[in-house]
Amino acid sequence: MEDCRVELDEEKHEVLNRYRIGVESGLAKADLLKSSDITVLQAFVIYIVCSRNYNKGSDIGKFLGNAIGIALNIGLHRDASASEISPFEVEMRRRLWWQIYILDINIAEDCGTNPRILESWFNTRLPSNVTDASLDPDMKHPPRNCSGKTEMVLSLTRSEISNFARRTIFSDQFCEENCYPVLSASQKCTTIDLFKEKVKQQYLSHLDQSIPLDYFTTVSCNLILAKLKLAVIKPRARQDQSMLMHVNFRKVCIEILQGTAALKHHKKGSQWLWNLENHIEWDALTCLLINLSLAPKGEALDLAWQAVNETYEHLKMDGDARCDHHWENIEELRTKALFSRDMVQINPSQWGASPDDDSGFEEPNTIDTESPQQLGLGTLKRHREDDISSSRSSPGELEPIAPNCRSQIPTIQPEAQEHLPRMWALANAAAAAPTAIDSSSHMEPATEPTDIPSSGTGCQWSATLFERYFQVLGSEQASPLEQ
Repeated sequence: MEDCRVELDEEKHEVLNRYRIGVESGLAKADLLKSSDITVLQAFVIYIVCSRNYNKGSDIGKFLGNAIGIALNIGLHRDASASEISPFEVEMRRRLWWQIYILDINIAEDCGTNPRILESWFNTRLPSNVTDASLDPDMKHPPRNCSGKTEMVLSLTRSEISNFARRTIFSDQFCEENCYPVLSASQKCTTIDLFKEKVKQQYLSHLDQSIPLDYFTTVSCNLILAKLKLAVIKPRARQDQSMLMHVNFRKVCIEILQGTAALKHHKKGSQWLWNLENHIEWDALTCLLINLSLAPKGEALDLAWQAVNETYEHLKMDGDARCDHHWENIEELRTKALFSRDMVQINPSQWGASPDDDSGFEEPNTIDTESPQQLGLGTLKRHREDDISSSRSSPGELEPIAPNCRSQIPTIQPEAQEHLPRMWALANAAAAAPTAIDSSSHMEPATEPTDIPSSGTGCQWSATLFERYFQVLGSEQASPLEQ
């Protein structure tokens, strides 16, 4: 904000509003909705990407719906490699389609809905992993994929992770509509770990962490995958309440806050930080504060408080964050966590056993690591095969997996139980999605759930649901946590 005053002698919101009006006016003059010019659509997509940091309401959802409709009219959803289109344009079309595809997933997460694009709609391959120098408008032959590092690594890793996210963090209904395997939370955790290893081997292992863009790519990829895991493991059923106290739940929240801080403090990578502008990890901070309130001792306790304090102090210095409706709720949750920390120091025995069992809520070895496609992980090679149809994973290959061991998890103590309804009402307010996608868009927004949500993680919890959920929770003991 200060930069705007110094460089432009205007307030930031005034500059943004003026530029927004100018861009939208230019797009209207180009007859955006009727145009088949790929350059016009590229400009529109760039505008949506930039606007997403400041506008998560109905406008951004409507814009995305327009972009998807235009892309379908132009035919970007069909791979053009077998057509008369030049190899250069084929690559540009792929890049544009996958950027729209990523936006569809990101905005669905923002708005608490399912993505609009269905798997059956498209067969456009991932862009090639090639250097920019190997692309030329006059090229006669398609570029050859590189196996190492190129300028496309950041874009490709995000495309791969976004494609994978569709299979893990959205509702079971969405998975069924797209013929994805419907997995349990434990299976999803395993798939995330397997997928993380594949991304590391295929992309990240070639990067040099001393190079700013390589560092940004690595940290951002790990951060996104940690956020996927948090989305999966957040408790959504009565038997999952013990997850709130599990050490691995704590570790995932810590990893997210640490990753976000690492990126924001990496001065050499400041040119890419616009991706994180106005982005605050309310969800991870909320979950970690709840964990510290219910389990104020145990493994990684110092790291947890360090992550909380660094994030809290950073937000406290941010005027916009303090004005956000989340801030008051975070303040109260932090007060409860500090109270629990003080109480356990006064009388540790009142809090029972600590959640220091590090056996994990996910067990990578419970599934054959040589058969990742059984878990819907055949995405890394999916759009690079010559025969597109043969590269798609078969949704029927997944076999159910039984947990092979259990871990004793502490029950929630009476001192903490009386605070749970209020605590989760705060959690709902602090971590809720902003608004639903505009009803004029392609897909109707998800309706409010009327019962305890399923293992699908695309649904949002209402305050009423939290209250009913924890009324039940308070009258039952925690179930043992499945590995």
